[in-house]
Amino acid sequence: MITTAIICGRNDNYGGRLIERASFSLNGLLQAFDEVIYVDWNTDPDKKILSDELNLTDRSNLKVITVTSDRVKKIITDDTSQKMCEVLARNIAIRRAKGDIIVSTNIDIIPPPKEYLDILTKSLQKDEMITLTRNDIEVDELLKNVKPETLNLNHLPLLFGAKSIQNKIEIPFTRVNKQILEQYPVNTHLTLSSIITGCGDFQVAHKELWYKIRGFEENMTKRLYNDTNVQYKVIMSGGNVTASNFPPIYHLNHERNEDLKFRNSPEMAKKTANADDWGFVNESFE
Repeated sequence: MITTAIICGRNDNYGGRLIERASFSLNGLLQAFDEVIYVDWNTDPDKKILSDELNLTDRSNLKVITVTSDRVKKIITDDTSQKMCEVLARNIAIRRAKGDIIVSTNIDIIPPPKEYLDILTKSLQKDEMITLTRNDIEVDELLKNVKPETLNLNHLPLLFGAKSIQNKIEIPFTRVNKQILEQYPVNTHLTLSSIITGCGDFQVAHKELWYKIRGFEENMTKRLYNDTNVQYKVIMSGGNVTASNFPPIYHLNHERNEDLKFRNSPEMAKKTANADDWGFVNESFE
């Protein structure tokens, strides 16, 4: 089976040291996946797109899609939306992915080696989404041991270990389906659907499941809850969401914007509001 990783970003140094973090992440993804799709969203016109700033060892399986700032102005008019609108960028990538299995991940995540990823994907059920718990590390600690261009994914567990899932889990289950969810009050469904903190760092599912739920909700153009909402849609469509700490993934820590006006509503929809052409499937990008 072909595996595709989708990520998105903007050359704005969000969170600090973005070029270093993204260099580690993309070098790792390009080692582990058959295809990596990077969507550059809304980079200022006087700057290079982020992927052009990175020192990547091998770009042969990298596909870059550019959504220019002029194009973004025609798509989004709400000034409280993310300048790097994750849901729209991710859906553009999902609709153009070749992979039988698609992993939605982040620009600061270092993935597991390909052989571990293969174990994970072989166990993945057609109606299942797996979300992996992350291990947080500092950029400086990583740089003491390795450079982005010499990254060896097999070495990271030896250098930084792998924490128990108990460090991230929010509920007493590691798998949730509709039958379990509906036993609890609606006001608990957000937490139950997340299962773990940071549930959107590495979400794995068959392409058919991503298409069934129509990807990320395109009206959730602010921060937070869009990853949980994807899992909620899987559950409400009759599927399962499973959390695991294997194989280990690594997150490079950074600062965040916690401004409340840039947050999505935590209210979740059981069914998608996305149109048939979600992911701008009928449009062309650079």
